[in-house]
Amino acid sequence: MNTTQEQLTDIHTMRCTSKRSYDVQIAHRVLDPDNDALARRIGGRRALVVTTPSVARLHGEALQGYLARHAPDTDVVTLECSEDHKSLRLVARLCHEAQQRGLDRKAVLVGLGGGVCTDVVSVAASAIRRGVACIRVPTTLIGQIDAGIGVKGAVNFAGKKSFFGCFYPPEAVLIDPAFLATLPQAFLRYGLAEIVKMALVRDRELFELVEAHHSALLRSNFAEPPHEGERVIWLSAKRMLEELQTNPYEDQTYQRLVDLGHTFSPLLEAACDFTMHHGQAVAIDLALTVTLAEALGVLSGAERDRVVRLLRQSGLPTTSRLLTSELCREALREAARHRGSALNLVLPVAIGKASFLERVEDLPPEALDAAVARLAQEAAAEIAEGWS
Repeated sequence: MNTTQEQLTDIHTMRCTSKRSYDVQIAHRVLDPDNDALARRIGGRRALVVTTPSVARLHGEALQGYLARHAPDTDVVTLECSEDHKSLRLVARLCHEAQQRGLDRKAVLVGLGGGVCTDVVSVAASAIRRGVACIRVPTTLIGQIDAGIGVKGAVNFAGKKSFFGCFYPPEAVLIDPAFLATLPQAFLRYGLAEIVKMALVRDRELFELVEAHHSALLRSNFAEPPHEGERVIWLSAKRMLEELQTNPYEDQTYQRLVDLGHTFSPLLEAACDFTMHHGQAVAIDLALTVTLAEALGVLSGAERDRVVRLLRQSGLPTTSRLLTSELCREALREAARHRGSALNLVLPVAIGKASFLERVEDLPPEALDAAVARLAQEAAAEIAEGWS
């Protein structure tokens, strides 16, 4: 064998395995100076807390008092973290802030805000010095039960929802339900859409809890009935984490129950330049999907109606002028591109259970057209009834 052939057969296999774990915990009154949960997680390291204008306005004084006592070597930066600002430009600005403050490789970013804030923090943390630690303290309902508790972070790119992102586990997630006391009602409703999603695929008891108490939960910012609000939050978060646990990096399968509500919603958001809130888009997606599930004969009409009724009674939309058959077909094609060339549409078969429709070809175009039209007709009838 000549030298060239010998060189071609020389192989060294690099084993690049890394096992990481993190805690997600309820941390009541996390900014109370007598609560050292966040301080223990920071652990004396240089830290940069990233928050939003609304959180700074509502909780900035408490944050500064907490840091003065527990982490005086911590800076705070306030960024405009809305869906239409969720971009690489915002990530770059955060990276610049970290550089200006001389953060080293042992530093930690702390995301104190909603899902957009924790997304931006995760992407930036994955990139700064090729990776610094991050801690998440989600302040919105969506953040506490969905966007702020998993391993992913992403920003929008070239008109595509969450196209640019990373898998980057936080060191810890601290959930403080008290933040919901200052959350506007609309944002509570948006979070409720993600709770309904998890209930539909994993937990009938959770669905029934929300069905029974949604009015009181929304009216009281999840403080009433006593104990039920926190139970709904924790069950939702726990079911989400249980689903993510078996496939956290999405490298085992592209079939994910947590993708319910996320097939048609990304294009809905992009179609209006991200002026529609994610929770609204998820609610519309859920309504369309359960309507399709009934049309395909896998979900009973009674259960389909329960889901749509709960969404509407919670003040969530179930259709939009942007929800056209053409948009839905493009959404199906985009979903297949994202899911390993298979549609893997999550279809509820009962409240608490779901299956997958793997091929686009198995979804008749007329069924999609009829489902879109039905939701529009039902919404119009509901409006007319309200006027009568």
